[in-house]
Amino acid sequence: MAPKGGGLGGRAPIPKPKPKKKPKKEHQVVSSYNNALKKGQKTNSHKVTHATKFKNNISTSGKSYSSADLYRNNKLEIRR
Repeated sequence: MAPKGGGLGGRAPIPKPKPKKKPKKEHQVVSSYNNALKKGQKTNSHKVTHATKFKNNISTSGKSYSSADLYRNNKLEIRR
């Protein structure tokens, strides 16, 4: 004869673990990034690229919460 109650043999279901909270460090990085974005300044993770005959743009993919500059003829042309 099979046990009653869904075939678990009388055992209670195992509870799922609670989702983890974001670490405070990530919150500080996001806050710092948003402040730099509002002011148009460099972020803590910043990359500088100089335009050449073969490279005329900045990569659109990169590290999260970072910024990048493209200089052409020693003048800032683009900040991402």
